[in-house]
Amino acid sequence: MVSRSLLGHRVLARWPRLGLAARTAISATLAWTIALALPWQVAETYPYYAPLGAVVSSYSTVRSSVANSARAVTAIICGAMLSLLAGQLLGRDLLVVPLLVFAATLLAGWRFFGGQGSWVLTVALFVLTASAEHPVQYAAAYCALTLLGGVVAVGVNALLPEIPLARSAQALHDLATALADQLADLADGLRTDEPPGPDEWAGRLRSVAPVRESLRATREETEESLHGNVRAGRNLDTVRRHHVAGVALENVAVRVEELTELLLEVQNPAQRQVALGVPLRGQTAEVLDCLAALLHEYPDTDGGPARRDALRQQLQRLSAAEAGAEFGTERDRQTAGAVVTALRRCLGALDVDVEDDDPEAVVPAPWRRPDPELPAPPRLRPPGRGTWRSLRTRRR
Repeated sequence: MVSRSLLGHRVLARWPRLGLAARTAISATLAWTIALALPWQVAETYPYYAPLGAVVSSYSTVRSSVANSARAVTAIICGAMLSLLAGQLLGRDLLVVPLLVFAATLLAGWRFFGGQGSWVLTVALFVLTASAEHPVQYAAAYCALTLLGGVVAVGVNALLPEIPLARSAQALHDLATALADQLADLADGLRTDEPPGPDEWAGRLRSVAPVRESLRATREETEESLHGNVRAGRNLDTVRRHHVAGVALENVAVRVEELTELLLEVQNPAQRQVALGVPLRGQTAEVLDCLAALLHEYPDTDGGPARRDALRQQLQRLSAAEAGAEFGTERDRQTAGAVVTALRRCLGALDVDVEDDDPEAVVPAPWRRPDPELPAPPRLRPPGRGTWRSLRTRRR
């Protein structure tokens, strides 16, 4: 029987917006109820701005909820103040509308507002056109009740925080599966008596980049969800494991894409002479199969020592065969060496604990390696340790 916790994870992985939708509904209902209970006549007249503020401020993480709520409320206040100022100076003539729209559009482009800048223009027009009799009271109600809704939404997010572990695990599985399938297709192509033509190779290509970008976005959201989250301590180890696995798979994805392009170029008989002979093609296919088998189990069982040892042994055989093979040109020898190096980089990316002197693994550059201390709350770091962080940021 499937446990309730496991069933909940599966549901959230399949419909990731369920949690956000539930928190948004709760926030809007609470904000509406509080606004109706306020002993303020304006709140009785415009109570719907409170749930509007809750909806505007509801995001998937506590940190993003606070940040976007602050931006949205600031934009609303700026729009209201701008409208009141324009109405006071220019009245309500036809000329005030284009001037107000012009000024509000410029102000909405302030970098601080981010994606909330449109509220400047929206509120400015609403205050100008919908508050003919009491513009100051209308603007005050709009700003105050929206702020109330934002505070309620932030409070609900803080009390019912979400850490998208299910989505993070699903994203890891999706990328590992996509990479494994791509490697298996390449291995099948190498095993044919005659290398496939351009059309057949094109049919074996898989779109890995969107899956990789989806994993990166999910990983960053998961790490961001720890800030201000009362459940962060209980899930920190799991998030760190996902972080290490995610960075490793991103590195492998880059190497697999490079390897795919290389094999399609040098194993295309229509474009040039095939670089890898039959023996090397068969052994390369064996290494690809071992790597695909490792990825099919990654990171659920971390691949297992047996899978890693099998991959390392196959790489040793391929390296020995490449070193002793005879090639028609020096370019073919360099090509074969590039294929072996790409496979070694894949092993080095997955073996996060590999020693730098392992002859069969090429570890990623320091700024591409997982940081075992991430995710963690921001704190001051010694200059030497921050170097790799800045390098990795620039690399992205």
